[in-house]
Amino acid sequence: MTPDVNVILWNFPNNGREMVVPNEDGSYTILINSKLSDEGRLHAYEHAMKHITDNDFEKDDVQTIEANAHSSEHHSKAEGTHKYADKIKEIQRRRSRIKTKMKEDEKRINFLLDHGGDMFSRAEHYYLYGKNL
Repeated sequence: MTPDVNVILWNFPNNGREMVVPNEDGSYTILINSKLSDEGRLHAYEHAMKHITDNDFEKDDVQTIEANAHSSEHHSKAEGTHKYADKIKEIQRRRSRIKTKMKEDEKRINFLLDHGGDMFSRAEHYYLYGKNL
C-alpha cells in the first residue's frame, strides 16, 4: 500500500528538482521545482516516489540511497539531496512546536469544560449584562 502523498509545486531558489518531506502522520510531501518543464516535473515526481516506495527514509547512507534511486537514470544528482536538509529540519521543528501548542490548548479547553460547567455561557452573560443576574 502506498502512503498518502501531497505534491506541491514550489519555486526553488536554485536548480534543485524535488524534495521529499516525511510527515509526522506517516504521509509524505513532495516539493517539485515549478521551474521544470512538464516532463521534468514528471521525472522529479517519479524519482521522489521511488524514494518513498523504497523506504529510503528509514536508511542512513544517502549516497547509496541516491545511487539506487538513479540506477535507471544515466546521470547522478546526489548533491541535490543535501541542499534542502536544513529546510526540512526547520519544517519538522515548526510542526513539532505547533503540535505541542495544540496539545497544551486541548488540555486547557478540557480543563475548562470539566471544571467550569457552562463557563462560556456565564462569560457571555457577564459580557452582555455585567454582574446583574
